[in-house]
Amino acid sequence: MSVILVVDDDAATREALASGLQKLGHEIHLAATGVAALEEVRRHPVDLAIIDLKLPDMVGTELFGALRILRPEAIAIMISGHATVDEAISALKRGIYDFITKDFRMHELRKVVSKALETQKLIVENQRLREALQDRGPTGRLIGRGPALLKVIHMVNQIAPMKTTVLLSGESGVGKELVAEAIHHQSPRKGKPFVKLNCGALPEGLIESELFGHEKGAFTGAIQQRKGRFELADGGTIFLDEISEMPPATQVKFLRVLQEGEFERVGGGQTQRADVRVIAATNLDLEAAVTAGRFRKDLFYRLNVIHLTIPPLRERVEDISLLALHFMDRFCLENNRPTMGFSPAAMAALKSYSWPGNVRELQNVVERAVALCEGNMVDLTDLPDEIRRHSPADDQIILPVGASLEEIERLAILQTLKKTGWDKELTARLLGIGLATLYRRLKEMEVKEPASQEP
Repeated sequence: MSVILVVDDDAATREALASGLQKLGHEIHLAATGVAALEEVRRHPVDLAIIDLKLPDMVGTELFGALRILRPEAIAIMISGHATVDEAISALKRGIYDFITKDFRMHELRKVVSKALETQKLIVENQRLREALQDRGPTGRLIGRGPALLKVIHMVNQIAPMKTTVLLSGESGVGKELVAEAIHHQSPRKGKPFVKLNCGALPEGLIESELFGHEKGAFTGAIQQRKGRFELADGGTIFLDEISEMPPATQVKFLRVLQEGEFERVGGGQTQRADVRVIAATNLDLEAAVTAGRFRKDLFYRLNVIHLTIPPLRERVEDISLLALHFMDRFCLENNRPTMGFSPAAMAALKSYSWPGNVRELQNVVERAVALCEGNMVDLTDLPDEIRRHSPADDQIILPVGASLEEIERLAILQTLKKTGWDKELTARLLGIGLATLYRRLKEMEVKEPASQEP
């Protein structure tokens, strides 16, 4: 139940609004002046205010400004019997949800109020999520609150103080690098370098030089001595992603580094030492690679001292809303766009999708939505087709409170036709009506089958 405040100096209008809106089941409060309205706001947690544009002691937009100070999450509808177009536009620009005239029909007002309250609840939810994003502690880049991620964070806190080698496994895009960073930044090495290398991104002839460095003249193009990633990471942490792609010859030399902390630069004979913690990651089954002879068994055992599996996003549904809002705020800031939110239908679709590309795919989807959205609320239409197809909204008919029977019938017919691919016989069976009745209703509603569906 929401709290609605009606502010109008005309008693008849106040009573009419209160009587009509009580049928929605909300708590209604009344005020005749701006001052009285502010007192009501101080006493009650107002969610929605319906404000007359012309009040005896102030302009309605002034009252709205004061309302937003006392109750920032509240939303308002402006009402007037003699407003100009300019006044209406000005009110909407100030953040008023909608502007209606006093010759409204009650069922239409109920629709507006219901949609406004839905938006208000979304504002509150987004605010709550943003507060959660601001209070994430030392592992702040690991975003989520579900049990799967909390288990990972607990493990990070346990193993971070150690020097022990860590093996991270999980599907591509789950955030293994972020977990590695969190381990490093929670460890005593946090003031030292965190060096990254993707073993699958380099040709076999270069990976050894990248890891261990090379001497001048060691190979064609080696015009000067160069330090490798292990030397650069001395005292800190090195993160080796896609460790399964490391060539067999390099695996032998890498094993020596893990066991002895020693190596030679390519083309050099002098032994180098480096104090480095190794965190490796893979999206493949390393044990299967060992069995197949593609990965050294002794190296696997040396890496697998602490094994931490990062769960895929489809097992972290509770985290999707936080992650989506985090990415939205980031891309709004980068593109100089005002703060945005997600409609309930859009968020439901994000939560229903299986995310084969995991967090990385979600990030790309949100970036696309921010770029395409024309308003301040990302809706289902701003999401890619493959995500909309998984939306639970496709299997539901959402009806505004106060919708007429004619509107309900039209929605039921059109949504079912859409779901069946305009199969009229199946649609008629699902709706429990005759095929002739369906054709007659489509003709009366002047609905034509989309051209793309016609044979």
